[in-house]
Amino acid sequence: MGSDLNYSDLTDRELEDWDYHFYEKGREQTFDGVKTWAIWATPRSKKVVKETGYEKELLFVRQDNDFIVRSIHWVENSADLKYMLVDRLERIEGIWVATQLRVTRKKGKQTVHKTILTLDRVRFNQNLDKAMFSVRKMEKGL
Repeated sequence: MGSDLNYSDLTDRELEDWDYHFYEKGREQTFDGVKTWAIWATPRSKKVVKETGYEKELLFVRQDNDFIVRSIHWVENSADLKYMLVDRLERIEGIWVATQLRVTRKKGKQTVHKTILTLDRVRFNQNLDKAMFSVRKMEKGL
């Protein structure tokens, strides 16, 4: 995709594929004045590691809306760490959406690469014609 995101970062995960437990050194953290839970996520199988590219993750979940606003990902077979930070979170039509997201890959303290993803004009529950989603139209971008 030419960015620091992979497909697993943009899709739903099967909860039963991961083990979760609170971070031992600080179950609760505060970011930008909002309380979060710090939670370890560990894949239950090598298949999940292969699919996601992550050996483990540390997630920071807002306590008021259950949204992951920060995370650290240990990249499979690499010394790289991938940091995700939600810079802008908006409630659109009752749904929480990260409208600006920053992903930074680091090797030690050195930044290897950074991606900023910005979403604008987000809308939900649009009355769309199902024919727009044919394989041909999706492949051609029509």
